[in-house]
Amino acid sequence: MNTLWYKVWADLWLTKSRTALAIISIAVGVCCVGTLFGMIDLLLGKMDAAHRQSQPSHINLILRQDADIGLLEQIKALPGVAGVDTLTPLSVHFRQPGETDWQLGTLIIRPDYDKQHFDKTALQSGDWPGVNQVAIENLSALSSGMQSGDIEFETAQGPQTWPIGGIVRHPFVKPPKFGGQIHFFAGTAQATQFGIPAHSFRQLLVQIAEPYSSESARSVAGQIRSLLSAQHIGVNVTLLQDPEQHWGRPFLAGINGVLQIMALVSLALASVLILNTVSAHITQETDQIGVMKALGAKTITIAKLYLLEILFLSLTAIVFAVPPALATAYFSACRLLALFNIDCGAFAISVPAINYMLLGGLLAPLLAGLPPILRGAALTVRAAIASYGVGADFGYNRFDLLIEKFGARFLPTLSAAALGNLFRRKARLVLTQSVLVCAGVMFLVLTSLIASLNLTLDREMARSRYAVRLGFTSDQPEQKVRDIAAAVVGTEQIEFWQRSSIQIAKDGIALPQKGSLGLQMLALPANSTMYQPLIESGRWLQASDAGQRVLVLSADTAALNGIQAGDMLDVALGADHQKWQVIGIYRWLAGNSYAVEPVYAPLETLRQITQNLEMASFALLDASVADLHQEADYLRNLQQQFQDHDVQLDVYTTLAKLEQRQFTRNQFKSVLNTLLGLACMIAAVGGIGLSGTLAISVLQRIREIGVLRAIGAPSKKIFRMFLLEGLLHGGMAWLLSIPLAYLAAEPLAKQLGQTMLGIRLDFRFDWWAVLYWLMIMLIVAWIAAFWPARKATRLNIRECLGH
Repeated sequence: MNTLWYKVWADLWLTKSRTALAIISIAVGVCCVGTLFGMIDLLLGKMDAAHRQSQPSHINLILRQDADIGLLEQIKALPGVAGVDTLTPLSVHFRQPGETDWQLGTLIIRPDYDKQHFDKTALQSGDWPGVNQVAIENLSALSSGMQSGDIEFETAQGPQTWPIGGIVRHPFVKPPKFGGQIHFFAGTAQATQFGIPAHSFRQLLVQIAEPYSSESARSVAGQIRSLLSAQHIGVNVTLLQDPEQHWGRPFLAGINGVLQIMALVSLALASVLILNTVSAHITQETDQIGVMKALGAKTITIAKLYLLEILFLSLTAIVFAVPPALATAYFSACRLLALFNIDCGAFAISVPAINYMLLGGLLAPLLAGLPPILRGAALTVRAAIASYGVGADFGYNRFDLLIEKFGARFLPTLSAAALGNLFRRKARLVLTQSVLVCAGVMFLVLTSLIASLNLTLDREMARSRYAVRLGFTSDQPEQKVRDIAAAVVGTEQIEFWQRSSIQIAKDGIALPQKGSLGLQMLALPANSTMYQPLIESGRWLQASDAGQRVLVLSADTAALNGIQAGDMLDVALGADHQKWQVIGIYRWLAGNSYAVEPVYAPLETLRQITQNLEMASFALLDASVADLHQEADYLRNLQQQFQDHDVQLDVYTTLAKLEQRQFTRNQFKSVLNTLLGLACMIAAVGGIGLSGTLAISVLQRIREIGVLRAIGAPSKKIFRMFLLEGLLHGGMAWLLSIPLAYLAAEPLAKQLGQTMLGIRLDFRFDWWAVLYWLMIMLIVAWIAAFWPARKATRLNIRECLGH
C-alpha cells in the first residue's frame, strides 16, 4: 500500500463517526432509488407477463340477459373476429354450514375449464369445478377464510350444498377490501339449478384478427353490439383491452413518475449531505493540504486523494444498500401484485434497479464532492498553511451583528451562543436546512393530499343523499320493490332509476371515453333529490327537462372530445337514433379508468323512448344509519327481504354509501402509505445530515470547547448548548417548510390527485399535520444532536487545547 492509500485509510479511520454518517446517508439515497425503480420494474413486468399468460380477450361484452350459444357462429363470421369464448356470471346467495344469514356473492360458470380460450382461469390448488363440487377464487378464499369445506347455495330447486374442491385465480376480480364480492366457480352441471338455460351465455369474450389496435377493436365491438341488438339482446358493458399491457397499468402509470422523481430527490439530498461533509473535511484539512503541497504534491494528486475517499464511501454504501433495496423492491411489488390477483412467483432481482443504484450511488456523490475537492486542491501553499482550518466567519456582517444583539438582549447566554453557532457556517446551514425543509414540504404536501382526498370523498358522499343503492339483475316493477323495501325498518325514502346501453357519436365518430368499460345511460327523475354530481359547467337536470332529449356528460369525456355544454350529439338507444343536447358537464369521481362511465338523462325521456314504464334498474334508499355497522345491518336486512321475495340483486351495482367510501380509501391507501414512507425516509436523511453537521461542528470547535471548560463551563451546559443548536436547526426547518408547503400544496396535491388517482381533488391544507411535523422534527433534531452533544461533553481540557 503506497502513501496515498495510507492517507485515505487514516482520514476514514480517524473520523469513524463522520465516515459512518456519510456511508449511511449515501446508502439511504441509493436504497430509495433501488427500492422504487426495482419495485416498478418488477411490478409492471410481472403484470404484463401474467396478462399475456391469461390469453386476454380484446373485447369483453357483459350482456343484460342470456344469449343462445348458436349466436357464436354468426359472431365468428363477422369481419375481423378471430375467436370467441363465453362464460356466465350471476349473483347468488350462499352461506357456510351453521350460519343463518345468506350472503350475496358471484358465481361464474364456464363451459369447459380444460378448453378455455381467453381470460383463462388458472387452477391454483385442488381440482376444477365438477358435477359435485365448486371452486373458490383466490382473493375470496384469502379474505373469507373459506379455502375448503361445504358451501350452501340458494338455487331454483331450493338450498343445495357443494364442497369447495379447489382454489382458482381469475384475471378480472376486484379485491374484497376494494368492494369486490366473494367469487365461486362452477361447471355447466350446476347451471340449470340456478335457472340458467342450457347452451347459453351472459358474457362474450372476443379476440380480433392481428394486428391489434383500439380502433379496429372498437369497430368490431360495434358490429357485435349491432348483431346482438338485432336479436333484442342488450349489452351492459363493453371492455376493450390491449393484449400486451395489463389492464391495471393506468392505475400505476400515474404514480410511477412521482415515485421515481421522489427516489431521485432522496439521492440528490443524500448527495447534498456528502457535499456538506466533504466541504467540512477539506476545510479542516487545509493545513495538511498546505504541507502536502510544500512537500511537492500536485493538485491532481490531492484531488485524487479525496476523490478516492468518496469512491470508497460510495462503494461501501452501495454494498450495504443493494440487499435491502432488492428485497424491499421484491416484497413491495408482491404486495401490490396481490391487489391485482397476480402470483408473485419466486424471488426476482431487477437488473435495471442494480444499474440505477450503481450509476446513482457512484456518480451523485462524486459530482457532489468534486467542487469542494477542486477548491481545496487548488489552494496555494501559503493560503493553506496560513489557515487554521476552522474558518470562523461569524460576526463580520450586519446580519451576524443583528443576531448577536438579539441574543444578547432577549436570550440567556447559553441560548444566545447556540443561536450564533447556528449561523456560523451559513453555507453548511443552507445545505442542512435544504434537506430538512424538503422533507417537511413533502410531508405536509402528502398529508394535504390525504386531507384533500378525504374532503373530496366527504363532499361526494354529501352529494349522495341515499344510504343504499340496490341494483337488480333484471328490471323490477317499482311497486313491488317499494313494498319490499318499506317493510325493512329504517327505510325513509325511495327513488327509482333505469339504465340503458348507449352509443354516442359526434360528427359521425364514436366518442372515446375515460371509462374503459364503456358508457351507460343512468336515467333518473328530472327532479331527483337523491343524487347530484358536481357540475363543472352548464347545469344539472331540472323538472322542466322531463321528456326532453338532454344529457349530462362527464368532464373527462367532454375534454377528450372537445364537447361543451350546449353541444348536440348523436345518441343511439337501441333502434332510436336522435340528436341530444349536452346541458351539463359533471366531474366524474371514478378513481381509475376501469369503470363504467355514466351519462345522466331524464327518466321520463328514457321511458318514452323504450316504453319500459314503471320498471326500475336501481332503487336508491334513504335511511337513518349513523355508521358502518348500522349500514351493514340495514343492507343485510334488505338483501334478506328481497331474497325472500325472489328478487335477485346484482352484486356489482348494489352498494352502501359509507362502505363504498371505505373501499375507495382502501384503493389509495397503499399508494399514499408508500409516499409517506418515502417522506419519512427523506426526513431520516435530514436527521443524518443534521447529526453530521453537528458532529463536524464539534470537531471544528474543539478549541472553543476547551476554553469553555477551562473557564469553568460544566459538561451539562456544553451538552445543552449543542442540543439546543440541533433543536434550533429543526425549528428553523419547520418554520421555513410551512409557507413553502402552503404555496406548493394546492397545485401539487391537485396534480398528484389527477396523476395518481385520476380525479380532481377539492383542496384542504392539513393544519394538524403542521403540529405533527413539529413534533417529528423536534424528535429527529433531538436524536441527531444527542450523540454529537454527548461527544462534546467527553472532551477534556488537555485534549481540546492541544488540538
